[in-house]
Amino acid sequence: MSHLHLPRGRWAARALLGASLLLTGPWATATVDASAPYASFLAEADQAPAKSFGKLDLDALATEDAIRDDTPGTPKRFAIAHKVDWNTANTGAWTRTPEGDWLWQLRVAAEDAAHLNFGFKRFALPPGAELNIVSASGQNKIGPYTVEDMLPHGQLWTPVVLGEEALLHLRVPASGLGEVVLEFDSVNHGYRAFGAKSKACKSGACNTDVACLSENDPWNLPRRAVGAWTRAGTDTCTGSLVNNTANDRRMLFATATHCGVANDAAAATVLVYWNYESPTCRVPAASGSSPVLPKPSTTTPGLRFLAQTANPFSGTAPAGDRSDFTLLELATPDPNNSFNLFWAGWDRRPPAAGVMSCAAPSDPASTAGLCASIHHPGVDEKRITFVESDLVIDNISGATGVHWRANWDPTPPRLPNISPMPATLPPSVTEPGSSGSPLYNAQQRLVGVLSGGPSACGATGTSLRDQYGGLFHAWDGLGTPTSRMKDHLDPLGLNPESIDGIGNCEAPEAPTGLTATASAPNQISLSWNAVSGINVYRVFRSVGTCPGSGYVQIAEVTGVTTYVDTTVSGGTDYVYRVASYDTAAECPSVQGSCSAATATGTCALPPTFSGLASASSAGTATCGIALQWPAATGNCGSGSQLRYNVYRGSSPDFTPAPANLLESCISATALADIEVESGVTQHYIVRAEDLGATPAAGQCNGVEETNLIRRSAAAFGPDTVVFSDDVESGPDAWAVAGTGAGADFAIVSTAANSPTRSWYVPDPTAVSDRQLTLANPVSLATGSNATLEFAHRYQTEANWDGGVLEYSLDGGTTWTDILGAQGSVPANASRFLAGGYVGPLSVGGGTNPLNGRAAWHGSVSGFVVSRVSLADFGGQSVLFRFRAGSDSSLGGNGWWIDDVRIAQGTTCEPANLPAIFADGFETVN
Repeated sequence: MSHLHLPRGRWAARALLGASLLLTGPWATATVDASAPYASFLAEADQAPAKSFGKLDLDALATEDAIRDDTPGTPKRFAIAHKVDWNTANTGAWTRTPEGDWLWQLRVAAEDAAHLNFGFKRFALPPGAELNIVSASGQNKIGPYTVEDMLPHGQLWTPVVLGEEALLHLRVPASGLGEVVLEFDSVNHGYRAFGAKSKACKSGACNTDVACLSENDPWNLPRRAVGAWTRAGTDTCTGSLVNNTANDRRMLFATATHCGVANDAAAATVLVYWNYESPTCRVPAASGSSPVLPKPSTTTPGLRFLAQTANPFSGTAPAGDRSDFTLLELATPDPNNSFNLFWAGWDRRPPAAGVMSCAAPSDPASTAGLCASIHHPGVDEKRITFVESDLVIDNISGATGVHWRANWDPTPPRLPNISPMPATLPPSVTEPGSSGSPLYNAQQRLVGVLSGGPSACGATGTSLRDQYGGLFHAWDGLGTPTSRMKDHLDPLGLNPESIDGIGNCEAPEAPTGLTATASAPNQISLSWNAVSGINVYRVFRSVGTCPGSGYVQIAEVTGVTTYVDTTVSGGTDYVYRVASYDTAAECPSVQGSCSAATATGTCALPPTFSGLASASSAGTATCGIALQWPAATGNCGSGSQLRYNVYRGSSPDFTPAPANLLESCISATALADIEVESGVTQHYIVRAEDLGATPAAGQCNGVEETNLIRRSAAAFGPDTVVFSDDVESGPDAWAVAGTGAGADFAIVSTAANSPTRSWYVPDPTAVSDRQLTLANPVSLATGSNATLEFAHRYQTEANWDGGVLEYSLDGGTTWTDILGAQGSVPANASRFLAGGYVGPLSVGGGTNPLNGRAAWHGSVSGFVVSRVSLADFGGQSVLFRFRAGSDSSLGGNGWWIDDVRIAQGTTCEPANLPAIFADGFETVN
């Protein structure tokens, strides 16, 4: 995610096409559905005076925002402010109601607005008065605002109301007219975010909804602490509620300094949106989406500025002072609110080896042991991004030694609510709008806030990371009450290194007196003191000693204060905590003090193993399939004795069992299966087993782990190259064509995979459609295992411009995406063997001829190889082409293609011999 610092007024003026003027017609001719929930407010709306603003130049805004979003230092913009000097005396109209109350009304319209919000620099109402703001459709309303919404700073900043027209409806008791103060600061013209999907709204499809978490996942607690927030109705970031040592639920809100709140005046314009989440778990990188969400009605305004450290992106502060950490105080919500908030715990421990440990769980569906950030990318619904490697110190821009680096998990957890589950999940990241979001350690305690970094959907390698300003520095900050956090996070002066979070409910007391005892072989018994009024307790376990980390709930018990854990392994240290649970209030306590014990008995732990890495044709005259896997790690210390069991099935969904065991108890990490026939696909699973563990129930009388990583392959003879072009011999093997802006594909030497030249097509700032097509069709043998592979590099406008691979079976008359169906060739979403599409191109108002299609788009730093199985094309004569498309604004560098190769294996001869080891071809008995 990244940002840019630009003078906002200059850009806003350039993007605005219309000025403020009287509105004459829209409301008078509008038809309001009488059944709309707020239609009653609009009964006399057509009699109210009106103000209007012209449309925004969305293409100009998209250009500006692309620059802003790609350069560090500024929050994401979602609206343009129209500054006004309106009040109830010079704008709108007062009338009397039949009941004798005063009614003030004003209609406001902004052409093509996605939503509107309003800033009032002075706001005061008498008792009994109500201000409501209603959309012209009667479907959306914000308010009522009453005397209870008056704050010490005297301002009011509203949430968004959806649509381009709104009615301000103020009703005042007859005796209170003289107490009304309503002075506008701005009308804010929204053009993206909060469900608006336009050219200017580009949250990536790779991110993971918090709705994908299971119901009992511990990350559901800090999830409730995170909110999207707006400043002055135009800019947005993310932040988190944080607990303090008084556990008094003071509305302390942590975010980033570069988001632009440095004093009480700016804090008064802050508005935090809670619970803005997708109702369903959308499959990461899928083209589908849940229904467009209305903006949340649960909001809290800013109250005051508390403290901050220096900005990494501007100013003259020393590099060691720029941890980018800001603490605000929000107004206290009504005690009867339904926000279901959580005040996250925090951990201020300074960097040291192993202090901020994040580790991948053995269960791919589990989040235990992972660190994470929860955030609102692009002011869209709440997402979660995981870390499976330790947090380490890093630098960003002008800051040195005061940031944590989060390396995003390249293989994120396969969360239970993701359905259908794809074969692989893309790494989740952060984006503009995520700034200020919390980074939590494996204990779900806040350790930093997001400054920025290089990550984006499609990022790999060293780009798959971001930097978070560390609480370890901000705790003492710059040494003054307004530059250090400890005055506010530790009002009791206890000086703890960390504390747990606290929920919105009145949490019960945590159990005390926990003892853990190794009471029998492979058994640890727990007991604790009862909590008055509590009948249900939750038991949590971690591996190690106190204080422990990455606790996982292993049991919930009712009516007892004991638990016997029979799933422990001899010689392993375990540490436990217990929480009480109030079933009536649905409220857990914090976890009580820890107790640890070392299990006796035999080791019962299976090995840690990532499964079969590859299965491929040996490519030899004698049929064979080569299997390879990494070495497993034993968990039984010096007693571990590792072996591997290879299972083979004829269908891809087979389950390992003795009946399909191909080879067992082998110590090598590779195998050549030669009991195969030419062209017949086989499916494999390899499992690791530890002979030093018990019970002896595995294939080798040890304990076998249970991974389900399947790999498939068919045996063929040596490859025959059908087509090959390294682009060094000129263009004769290809034909180029296209329409629109930019230029056709051409051979260049600006970049190449090997040796010096490649095909290249630019990504222009206007609509284009360009093709690079094989000059002659390729004939593939019946039953072929052919593959097409090529190296390419792309730098295009992410989500809007990109490239695809297509084929034709009728000489170029009909073209179909490489994954689609044509003639006798079926659709096959798994056709890519490597380097598949990044994700779908956006469809919201775009003009790209490839709109909505899966494509390669965004940026990769170097050439990557894509491989496509052509097994479905056997017996066909096929043309292939590369196709690039762009839309009507913005652009990128372009797309380079090199080293195109099509090869198919020949028929091999079955060996009719047992399988043999790959590293010596010894016969297996």
